[in-house]
Amino acid sequence: MRKLAILIVFSILGYKSLAQTSCAQTLRLAQSIYDQGRLHELEELISKSLKNPAMACSKVEQVGLLKLLTLANIYLEEPKKADESMLTLLNTNPYFEPNKDVDPAEFVALYKTFRTQPVFRLGVKFGVNLTQPNVNSFNPVSDGNSKYESKLGIGGGIVAELPITLKWKLTGELLYQQKRFTNTAVSNYISSGDESSASTSVATIDYSITTAAETQNWISFPLLAQYEISDNRKIIPFAEFGISTDFLLSAETSVERKRVSNQSIDVKSFSLNPQREKINVSLVLGAGARTRIASGYLIADVRYSYGLTQVNTLSKLYDNQQLLFDYNINDGIFSLNSLFFNIGYVQNFFKPKKLNRK
Repeated sequence: MRKLAILIVFSILGYKSLAQTSCAQTLRLAQSIYDQGRLHELEELISKSLKNPAMACSKVEQVGLLKLLTLANIYLEEPKKADESMLTLLNTNPYFEPNKDVDPAEFVALYKTFRTQPVFRLGVKFGVNLTQPNVNSFNPVSDGNSKYESKLGIGGGIVAELPITLKWKLTGELLYQQKRFTNTAVSNYISSGDESSASTSVATIDYSITTAAETQNWISFPLLAQYEISDNRKIIPFAEFGISTDFLLSAETSVERKRVSNQSIDVKSFSLNPQREKINVSLVLGAGARTRIASGYLIADVRYSYGLTQVNTLSKLYDNQQLLFDYNINDGIFSLNSLFFNIGYVQNFFKPKKLNRK
């Protein structure tokens, strides 16, 4: 009988030891103890389980144990311990939210006393743009006309978001932006027709066509306010507005002139750095949407920037003599308007804390 008793004791101890190696079993045991109202027993059981590396509790299991511990502390009227366990829960899973339809009101109320929103977001974005010069004044070098057309450019960089409220966010970005467009100048002359004829006809004849393809490289610092339009959890639309300050890295044009009755002038590249302003300021308006992926958000937006400053001045307009006389082309005084299509990803960074209620 003595040997049988010893065998039974060791079997029971062995079973308990085995049970303690399974976090899922511990969670079920803790839930049973909670349901039976033996709340004083939960702290030791849960604390040992969470501190035991051999348990290898998953994040879901840790949250389940911490939730039970928080509930026990609430009902045992241990507010300090309840705050500590809730804070540990939120650090374990910052995306945890109580179920208002199922969880006790005291637990939901305690959750609301903590900061649960991200303190900031950091990520990257890439996109394309179409840039169209907005000509304010133009003085052609010869009879004819000039026309600007937008071309596709690329860009990308770093994005930082600072949540201000649940709806409003402040967004700052450090971006590289390539902006491209063409200036096509058609020079012509007036033909009076055949002078020996009794009737004289007057016609305008194209003399040459010059195409200048300009590429500008900028470092841009958009600072925007962003407002979330809807509380939809899956896809969150937003509107944004603000100011972008841009610093010119380089500007270059590739020019070709084709003459109707004379030899064409081959393509040649020119630096336009001396003729371009180094700082550009634009008003930015946009809209987009975000959706949760992993521990952050996938973001897509469309923006329109309206140039508030001119990228060239009259005092430097005619500095490049070769462009004027060999290629018969010059710029108007213009600002830049751009349409951007961007996609990016931002990672949430949390720092849960107890809020001070006044």
